[in-house]
Amino acid sequence: MGAVAVLALLGSVRADGHYYLAAIVLALPCGIAAVVAIYGGYALLSGVGGLFASRTVADGSDAGWLTAGSGTLNVLVLTAAAVGNVVLLRRRRTPAR
Repeated sequence: MGAVAVLALLGSVRADGHYYLAAIVLALPCGIAAVVAIYGGYALLSGVGGLFASRTVADGSDAGWLTAGSGTLNVLVLTAAAVGNVVLLRRRRTPAR
């Protein structure tokens, strides 16, 4: 779990997709659902936040609030995927009563 969280945080801070990809691979099988949640969450964040503030700055790059929000979303979703994997593994190992 910690490795996924650290890789996602590094991806957010350095804005490098390689760290995100490594975190997704480590978080499989829940990493697949995490990718869907990341893309859907970014669209939701951008759409709702765009109602109140501009999504871009003068040079065409993403606004600071959108960059920070999407980075935070990525870290939370990938960490939740890693926790979900642990829960699934523990449920599978626990014998049925």
